Amino acid sequence: MRKNDPQATGRKGINLTEAIILEAGHLFQPIDGDVDTGIDGFIRLRKKVKKKKVVSNKLTSYEEYVETGNIVGVQVKTVSKIPIRGTNSYFVNLKDKTKFGVSFKARKTLDKKRSIWDNFVGPVILVFVDLETRRAWWVDLNDENVYSSKGYLVFVEKSNLFTTLSFKAIKKIGKELFATKELISIKTKNHHFNFLALFDFKKTAKEVYSNLSGRGIYYQPTINPTLGEVKYTRSGWQHITRLNRRKMRIFNSILLLGVSKTICEKVGNFTKVKMGLYRESERYIKKVDFLTLRANVHFNFRQSAIVQVVLRRVKAFDKIHPNSKIKDQVFFHSVYEPYRKE
Repeated sequence: MRKNDPQATGRKGINLTEAIILEAGHLFQPIDGDVDTGIDGFIRLRKKVKKKKVVSNKLTSYEEYVETGNIVGVQVKTVSKIPIRGTNSYFVNLKDKTKFGVSFKARKTLDKKRSIWDNFVGPVILVFVDLETRRAWWVDLNDENVYSSKGYLVFVEKSNLFTTLSFKAIKKIGKELFATKELISIKTKNHHFNFLALFDFKKTAKEVYSNLSGRGIYYQPTINPTLGEVKYTRSGWQHITRLNRRKMRIFNSILLLGVSKTICEKVGNFTKVKMGLYRESERYIKKVDFLTLRANVHFNFRQSAIVQVVLRRVKAFDKIHPNSKIKDQVFFHSVYEPYRKE
């Protein structure tokens, strides 16, 4: 008599998945099984870094894992045994023998799952586990080509085994591409600098920032063509005027505030910089990353230069209501000339 214990089967599949993730040097954080979010957990990606320390009065090199801040959602489907013919639970044989199908029973079910995967703060993969052979396979759920026309199957390549070697490909999915072609050119005009006054530079600089943040009388929202609204908050002002920053850099960033708004409104291409951070509460998973926009600025009073705006983006995923789409929040973080020495 065949045992039918789907909860135990599912847990064993998640345990095997976690073992592979840990062996690859990453971390797996499960999501509460009582909340059916369509995502069983997420991988916290790490990388090896070389460090040095003094041991017995000698400088010794060693390697250590550090988190990158990037996370990957995981949906795990498990069978106790793959059948030779027909179907068994999630497994479906296909005419194309290089692939198999993972069944979600109905289009409505899969559509609901897909809306959850699309709302997640990072890419999402499906891991399919065969407990009998202790083998697993994976597929990128953000790839439109893996879904059947009938709307309830996900196609998985039989060659796409989920092992420690899989993470070279997994790390690449979901990354934004930065256009390395010619930068957008922006010509400055007097209105970019009108409100700054030499006799009271600090006071007028605060007024400029107030107008950008919405507290001033000349406020107009800053809308990026790709990212949506960019908010100028107190944290941005504190960052560019922090005490440990060189005075000329502070002065230059303040001078470029008007230009930063124009860059935010005209430059749609961006790249991610720094190490992403994630925060988790009982209800939310939030990912914080930093993005840069660049433009070639032709100043009307000095030579041209590349100007870079740094933005802080917060992406959120609701674990309790996974179908609810939470709008990304984007904040101004800094503006400066990356190739200027001061």
